[in-house]
Amino acid sequence: MLARRFCAFTLLEGTAVPVRKRKGFADMALSRWSPFADAQTHVEWVGDRAMAWAWSRGQILTGQEGESLPPPRRVVPESIHRGAPLVAGEVLVAMEEGVEGRVWREGVLTASCWWPQAPDLPEWNEFRRGAGLPPVAALPDIEASALQAQPWATAAGPGLRETVGQYRDYLALAAAGLTAAVVTALLVGVLALKVSIWQVDRQIAEQEQALEKIITARDRAQQARADIDARLALRPPAGQVELLGMVAGLMRGSWQLLEWKQADSRTLEVTARMQNPDPRAIVSAWEASGRFADVTAELGKQPGSVVVKAHVLRKSAKSGSKPAGKEAKR
Repeated sequence: MLARRFCAFTLLEGTAVPVRKRKGFADMALSRWSPFADAQTHVEWVGDRAMAWAWSRGQILTGQEGESLPPPRRVVPESIHRGAPLVAGEVLVAMEEGVEGRVWREGVLTASCWWPQAPDLPEWNEFRRGAGLPPVAALPDIEASALQAQPWATAAGPGLRETVGQYRDYLALAAAGLTAAVVTALLVGVLALKVSIWQVDRQIAEQEQALEKIITARDRAQQARADIDARLALRPPAGQVELLGMVAGLMRGSWQLLEWKQADSRTLEVTARMQNPDPRAIVSAWEASGRFADVTAELGKQPGSVVVKAHVLRKSAKSGSKPAGKEAKR
């Protein structure tokens, strides 16, 4: 079972997608959204929306000391085995490590965020704003929940209409085959049955040819997408002017830039002087912007100076929970 802190969560909207095509739709959408290069996913559909979790396969196969671990038979998010679904509301649930915040609407988990310990009120309100909710004056109580054998997502799973729709083609094919076999046996006997079997084989061959064309087109589209992504990855995530503007907006209060370093286009090191620098607040502000990851802040050698290091991220319109960042060093 995968700890919540290793997961990212998002919600997919599939209203315009036919039921029989939703698995392919979810796979393609998650391959674009996932923040992990070697992503594995878990999807739970509730009506026309899908709750989706993603994690790094390499991360779960690496131990705390860097050793390789044997691959598990099955990996599922810890979240779906703790707590219970709500029709609507917000809740904090204690996990094996840390605390998870959840927002429910119409029986669907629409937003999720993990903290290594209980969030303070500003962090909780920031999470609420990201979920489209107004700020509140107090945190909810943390719910303690034992690890459940059955996931709560089972209770919010697809209904009969979605299940039948998903297997409609297979049911229709089985019904047609059964009807043809019965009618043939009653009317024309063994000879007619052989003719019917020959016709079915011909239809299968035609369907296989059509399916092969679809698979070939899909492979070409995925290869083209990979080529485009590879070329886009060569572009710097942000220009110097844009970076200066972002840093100026994130460094609160009166401050002075002492040194600016970029070993490459994705690595930034800033040394600044300010009164009573707070490394933890700097780390939180930078990572909350969504444009920096792996942020660290250390007090510098000069009095009142602080050294901030971070990886620059590309500007993205993605939504959902963000993995927790590193704590500031003092």
